[in-house]
Amino acid sequence: MKHRIGLAYLPGALPCFENFGNLPTDIVCGDGLVAGEPSSEVLDMLIIPGGSLVESQTVRDGISREILKMADAGKFVLGICSGFQILSRGTDIGRLSATPIIREGLGLLDVEFKPLICTDHVQATVVDKTYLTNKVGAEVLGFHCHTYGSITVGKSAKSMLVSQTKRLNYRKDEQKLVSGVANKEGNVVGVLLHSLLDQNPIIIEGITESLDIKPIELQRIRAINKKLQQEIKREIGISTNVHTKNQKKNKKLQKVPLLLLTALGSGSGKTFIVTALAAALKKRGIHVGVLKVGGDIRDLVPALYLIKEPIRGYSSIKIGESGWRPIFDAVADAGKDYDFLIVEGAMSAFTGLLMNKTKKPSSTIEVAATLDAATVVVAGCEKEGIESALVNTLNYVKLSQKLGVKVKGVIFNKIRMSYITNEIQNFLQRSLKNAGVELVGLVPRVDVEGRGTIPEVEIKYEEFGAKALEIAEQHLNIEKILTLATPTKKKTMDYLVFSEKFKNALVEESMFKNLKGGKEEKC
Repeated sequence: MKHRIGLAYLPGALPCFENFGNLPTDIVCGDGLVAGEPSSEVLDMLIIPGGSLVESQTVRDGISREILKMADAGKFVLGICSGFQILSRGTDIGRLSATPIIREGLGLLDVEFKPLICTDHVQATVVDKTYLTNKVGAEVLGFHCHTYGSITVGKSAKSMLVSQTKRLNYRKDEQKLVSGVANKEGNVVGVLLHSLLDQNPIIIEGITESLDIKPIELQRIRAINKKLQQEIKREIGISTNVHTKNQKKNKKLQKVPLLLLTALGSGSGKTFIVTALAAALKKRGIHVGVLKVGGDIRDLVPALYLIKEPIRGYSSIKIGESGWRPIFDAVADAGKDYDFLIVEGAMSAFTGLLMNKTKKPSSTIEVAATLDAATVVVAGCEKEGIESALVNTLNYVKLSQKLGVKVKGVIFNKIRMSYITNEIQNFLQRSLKNAGVELVGLVPRVDVEGRGTIPEVEIKYEEFGAKALEIAEQHLNIEKILTLATPTKKKTMDYLVFSEKFKNALVEESMFKNLKGGKEEKC
């Protein structure tokens, strides 16, 4: 084959987060070699995908040297999101720090990054010619999924793509922001847009023209790419040597079982548990897909890192002003691609429920009710202990049941396990059983080195993912969890009535009934 296109395959990278136009023919690991040969000698193009490459610091001497050689030789180097950061001068990753925390890049692009969150579908305009495309003025589509989106472009680089954003830093904020930059020669390109190569034929046309790839050869490249993707997806995560059983789409399934995971509040560990569960199901050969309630799709990335699935147009369920796709559309489309669905809720299940002036639904609990979804609640015990977590969980279950929401199971997370005796565990099981739910997990506190435990703050996917899979195998009742999931039902919801029902249930619980006098007095 005349042309070969490499894909960086490193811990912290997301080689299946998108399909990259089905172009990669070879993987490039940390040593920078392709089947024992320097990638700069055998490749015509290298794609560096998104992920946590800057935070994980896995782009080291071997592959760095080959990237620099390819750029110097005039070969095409494309960095996407985190891959873009690798090509830059540096990134300030200190989003929650009083002072900048700078991680240096390779300096191939005269660009610096600072924190700016965007997780929207966007339309972008091509504003300069590069190896990516020469169609100046063309409009292209893609999506943002980044924490570091503020770009300062230096004199020796040129802006080549500008996105029209709708929301920034979780708020409505329409701006035109630089989302693609190239060197003066146009052969080193960095873009923030994901799915750019998948959604826009003019981008593939531009790449094939730049590399002089003929239509017949493009067909051969894509045939090789299909086999490469199958091999990549066999491994759970990257460089783990943990492989899944053979996955086969179950065509007989009429309705795909779904499980919605929600929590008593933010910080309970939903993302960690979703990642753990998804990885465990993948390992068992189940073709599992994950969706997110609301627009912060960054929460899905750790799970997608392990199960090697892409972000899709339906991955985000719309609530209020946040998210991508209406509930039923998202679930119906996901059911066509997967045999089992996990939906991660947003914040607390009830957060946003009283916001009647915004678009409905506006909370996770409304999504659960609308789908008639089997729900598992994750209760964090780190701050309040197992006792308060149990009290709050039982109150949550009781209120959810009054609202018609099917809470099926509970996972207590961030537990001090030395405190949990057999007697306490049996008591937890009995208490929950009496409330009509199952205890399906007692998960210990997890210590991950550095700051890499929160998806939006310097996460290290390889460490986060490895620990999640370990926890799933040891502390989650996977077989029981599988039995809890049920197909969804399409229900007609009056969200204002639902909200009033919620408020009335709370008022009823706050009343004290005087049995002797038959009177009701407010507490």
